[in-house]
Amino acid sequence: MVVRTTSLNSLKKFLPKIHQPLPLTHRESQQLLDSITTSFRKNLDREHPWEHHDDITSQTSAPQIKKPILSTSLPSSSSSLDTPGQQHPTDQHLRAILSNPLFSHQGKKKLPSASQDPLHVFDSAVSRGLMTPQRAVGFLAKVRSQIGNGSADDIRRGMAASGAGLRVVQWLRASGLENDLQFSSNSALFAALIPFMYAEGLEEVAWTWVARLSICDKTYDTKKLHISTLSALLFAIVNQTSYTYSGVKTTLDPSYEAIIRANDILPRQNEVALKSFRKAWAGLSWISTVCASERPKPSASLFESFVDIGRPWKMPMDMAHLELHHPLVPNHSAAVQFLHNSFDSANLHPYTRRRLVCLALDTADRLKEVGDTDEVSWVERFLLRIGDDLNFSIFSAPGKDLIASELPIYRMM
Repeated sequence: MVVRTTSLNSLKKFLPKIHQPLPLTHRESQQLLDSITTSFRKNLDREHPWEHHDDITSQTSAPQIKKPILSTSLPSSSSSLDTPGQQHPTDQHLRAILSNPLFSHQGKKKLPSASQDPLHVFDSAVSRGLMTPQRAVGFLAKVRSQIGNGSADDIRRGMAASGAGLRVVQWLRASGLENDLQFSSNSALFAALIPFMYAEGLEEVAWTWVARLSICDKTYDTKKLHISTLSALLFAIVNQTSYTYSGVKTTLDPSYEAIIRANDILPRQNEVALKSFRKAWAGLSWISTVCASERPKPSASLFESFVDIGRPWKMPMDMAHLELHHPLVPNHSAAVQFLHNSFDSANLHPYTRRRLVCLALDTADRLKEVGDTDEVSWVERFLLRIGDDLNFSIFSAPGKDLIASELPIYRMM
């Protein structure tokens, strides 16, 4: 019997290669890149023909309708890109691709200090797929620490020049985390990122996140997560607009404008939007009253618009305290009435009790200004009545709670 053998050549295509191909040399890599680039340019020009400037000028001067140029690039006050109309379309497209943070890691030899450069570390982690929202928080904190302290303008310029915020936003977009806002589960990222975004002129991106986070018709757990996340984002925006970059407390006008804008864009009937926005409004209400003496007086029109937003929510303590701190015409009537209707202070939540004490102290100050001695005496007796409860809660509270307390120490004396 004759056995037919298969030739070795015919088996080559079935057997795996024993030896892997050798790595390309630098010259071969460059030749391959040039070949790919040339092919890409030809195909792109074939699909999207482009007339040279000389050809365009030689044509008749008949009016032509200009087509709008759609851009997917992020706005940046520190951008140094050339004018788009002066570049070849293939150059623009290639530059957009190569500027993507996923391709920004360079294989060049770095100086020993480069490994300590947070920008280099960030780009390296992104190129290797190792970047996470939590690591992005650390990256932003490191960049901020290297900028150091100084005047508010110097810090803002330093943050803008770093481009750290743009890097993170581009990474979120390129990695797909921005598509479904997966990164929003880490609310600490907002606190670190928003200051950079405002310094670099990227605040409009943050406002698109505000609008998108409010759209949630999923499960209870998902809604709960979106509420806490949207609240954290709004708080980060309010915090950014109420301090200078050097940490100095400023007028609350920009914060009122931010809340008014959020009120305009958030859907009123959406549960996530309503609960998140109400938390943000209440936080700014606290700053506007309890911490009012630490800031310049705000604009009366913006203050009134902010107060009017909260009226439908039936928050009598907030309303009474805000009317007491009107920048032009403070009114103590609602505050006195609220205090007269407050009896059971022992069972109040510590936060509410602190707010109540601040309201009573501010009311007493206002009554002294207008000369209403009878009501001043009553408010002082009211403070004595709740003083035992307040002192007990202060001396029995853990040290960390005292440190975190937002009630100024001088108001407790």
